[in-house]
Amino acid sequence: MCNQDCCQNRSPIAKLLAARRLLKLEEEDKKKPKLVIPTPQSLFFNYDMVEVMAKYIIEVSHIRPKYGLISGKFLGSMISLVEHAVIIPHADIPNFPVSEDANGFFVVGFVMGAPIMAMSNRCLFYEGQSLALCALPVQVMRLCGVKTIMLSCMAASVNPHYNVGDIMLIKDHINLMGMMDHTAMEGPKDPRFGRQHLRMVEAYDEELLKKSFEIGEELGIEEFLKPGIFVGIGGPLYATLAEEKILRSLGADASGMSLIPEVIAAHQGGLRIFAFVIITVPANGKPEKKDSDVDVGITRPKQQGLEVPWPRVKACSDLISHLLYYMHNDRSI
Repeated sequence: MCNQDCCQNRSPIAKLLAARRLLKLEEEDKKKPKLVIPTPQSLFFNYDMVEVMAKYIIEVSHIRPKYGLISGKFLGSMISLVEHAVIIPHADIPNFPVSEDANGFFVVGFVMGAPIMAMSNRCLFYEGQSLALCALPVQVMRLCGVKTIMLSCMAASVNPHYNVGDIMLIKDHINLMGMMDHTAMEGPKDPRFGRQHLRMVEAYDEELLKKSFEIGEELGIEEFLKPGIFVGIGGPLYATLAEEKILRSLGADASGMSLIPEVIAAHQGGLRIFAFVIITVPANGKPEKKDSDVDVGITRPKQQGLEVPWPRVKACSDLISHLLYYMHNDRSI
């Protein structure tokens, strides 16, 4: 074994060779892959951090919202429904992560007299955001006082009888990402957020779903309202013809790349949930006849996406505003 006396008795050349060997070993060690232990999703934003975010929003807006609204960029115009709006940029909120474009914000105000907290330009998993960040706005809304949340996004049709511009009210979903072990609930649980082992049965509120169809009749848009099952896919690619056929066999009517992480966080927190999608991409397969079997005589559409008529987009805003009015003024809902 080498000791101090041994090193002192070495020649300068021997010491130089020993130093070179040591340097070579260090370089080889740097080239070896390092063990990386990823942080569990549930530890990205702990309860105390989220609570600080919520307290800041309440202090700035002086409003404790009862209803929440999250919409995608396509339906971002629904944010204009909010009256006496207080705009709170994400960059101003303590602990809230800011995206590269730094354009995210919350809007707190009133719709039909109902105190509401809204957000557009949501976080998306396929853009490299964590599922924990996708679920964070819902957790913030809940700690601000939100009891009922309304969610919307654009989607691709899986049901060949659904057309571009149709509004599909979600009665259930298929969480493909969750089945592939992608979930914001991964890791140690904090009971203040809700239960970890959560049954997702009846996550979507049946009373709100029923009332929305009644509102559709009042507004004269019942023809475009469809009940359906939403399937969450990773994105950003839409389904191939074969993939769409698989999704259809599972019972899905439309597919999208967001919304489900938010639904899970809302259901975990005990919020009432109403969600819908607007069809912006037609199904790859179309039946030859209106009443034919969906798996017979399918053809590929010439266009992957079509422009949604503005009246249909406005119908989404009308649906939300009327539903808010009934919820806020009718205790039976």
